[in-house]
Amino acid sequence: MATFTMSAKVAAPAASFRAASRGRVSARAPVGRRSLQTVAAVKDAAAPSRYEAVFLMKPGVEDAVRAAEVDKLRSMFENGGATEFEVTDRGLVQNAYEIKGFADSHQYMINVQCPRGTVKTVQDTLAQPVIGAEEIILRYMFFKE
Repeated sequence: MATFTMSAKVAAPAASFRAASRGRVSARAPVGRRSLQTVAAVKDAAAPSRYEAVFLMKPGVEDAVRAAEVDKLRSMFENGGATEFEVTDRGLVQNAYEIKGFADSHQYMINVQCPRGTVKTVQDTLAQPVIGAEEIILRYMFFKE
């Protein structure tokens, strides 16, 4: 009965001369005794981020009702830890296509700085139907700046 012993010497791949001369390091080529360099740090979930939101409201709604909706949005963001909240009223604008039967809508642009989870909470709140209340917000969209 024969016993086989395998001893393999694994050599680490060396960085090419061209990459080494420019100071770049590949993820596969270890530098000295260090294994891999850190490429990017993980972002803190509680760190505030800047967002821009667009809200389209029904065109026939009174100014006081629209102002109350904007105040509700402001309070939702402030409860979530928003540090900045800026509202721009763009007025009555014609939509590119009908949204829920309306050719026009009243547009608001909101710039806010808040923790990441706050935007998700506001989106979840806006997505829930309100029983017995009139739907004022036709559509909304959030963008991360």
